[in-house]
Amino acid sequence: SQPEPPSQPEPPLQQRRPSLQQKPPSQPQPDDDEDKEAPIEEHDESAKLEPQPPMQQPSVRAPFGTSLDPLRGVVDEQGQKPPSQPQPNDSTPSGRLISDCSLSLWEDVSKEGQPPTFWNLDSLSWPLQLNGEGIVIAILDSGINQNHLAFTQQVYLAQSFISGESVEDTLGHGTMCAGIACGARFEGSEKLNWFGGIAPRAKLLVCKVVPKGSNDYNPTAVCEALDYIKNNHGLNSELPVNVISLSFGSHKYDREICDRVNALATDVIFVCAASNYGSQRDQPIAYPALLGNVLCIGSHSSCGKASSFSAVGRDIDFLAPGENVCAPSVGGPQALSPGSGTSYSTPAVAGLICLVLQYLKYLSPTLYHCACKVAVMMEILLKMATCQGGHSEEHGYGCLVPKEFFDIIPAEIERFIGKI
Repeated sequence: SQPEPPSQPEPPLQQRRPSLQQKPPSQPQPDDDEDKEAPIEEHDESAKLEPQPPMQQPSVRAPFGTSLDPLRGVVDEQGQKPPSQPQPNDSTPSGRLISDCSLSLWEDVSKEGQPPTFWNLDSLSWPLQLNGEGIVIAILDSGINQNHLAFTQQVYLAQSFISGESVEDTLGHGTMCAGIACGARFEGSEKLNWFGGIAPRAKLLVCKVVPKGSNDYNPTAVCEALDYIKNNHGLNSELPVNVISLSFGSHKYDREICDRVNALATDVIFVCAASNYGSQRDQPIAYPALLGNVLCIGSHSSCGKASSFSAVGRDIDFLAPGENVCAPSVGGPQALSPGSGTSYSTPAVAGLICLVLQYLKYLSPTLYHCACKVAVMMEILLKMATCQGGHSEEHGYGCLVPKEFFDIIPAEIERFIGKI
């Protein structure tokens, strides 16, 4: 019999993921107000959750801060893996364009009259003691409901970059994004089918960049927030920001914002919402998600199917839960609101990255520092992707299944990351 031909080497990152190559815009355009469109209907802050039928009580993750190692039980001394049984962990909300203006938050696109379906982030959860502790995530958005019970310990710092305004969220969008990424469960939350965000022990840096009464982010505030993070929470600071989640965008190239993103992206992982235009435009994906050194996130349903509103394009990297889900919102200390859109799938991925970084930090400081590069994190997420063998404009590399990465024994993870 003929000997088998040698296996072909894995194509380099630039060939497999063209969006990581820097793609300068062909014609940067100055900002103006002429092509602003009317905003879609306002986010309903008073939305109340309908009573849900009883559901099976999920397993509660063991508390951190004990003498146990955070990953005890993952592998034994021989490197053998225990049976993996993912548990319901964190529920995610989703988001979409708050307005279709040139400067937009991607907020709720739920169909009118459609009852919310509360499905947990089972696909992005992990049954170990991973909870994001020791990792810092920044969310630039409309602020946060500081009185919400989901954020009693998570908020490390909250600062408004809107002159004369507090960090308090009146829109709900920023609170929902923060809740998805790292909101905690609270007494009675299980009865509302809220089991916490993806990384409930991560430290949260809230940057308010959306003025009260507006659906559009303020570009100057965004620049100031990014400058603040670079100068005060950079790589060599006492508490560096590891992940930045951006659930807004514009189809106009803003050089001031994009230059700052590019400068920070050398040591910080940016996770950006693609947009909710589906395939309605020649280029549905907006900046900064269109930049080559960020992760561009679309949305999928509870069935794993790409959402109809999720932007289509060659720069889509992954899909995450972002359709007809719920999260902490404004309106009270236990307020939850339903929604759909790439705004909410984006912080879900940001929270997952916090878990990955916590895991690698436990294994080795070297692995942790390597994974803080977007190119390395891209390869790690590809290990979780359902479509590793090919990229499509609708699904990117597909949905994320974390167990595909966390099931790898530590020695193999070290070899894998060392080759990137």
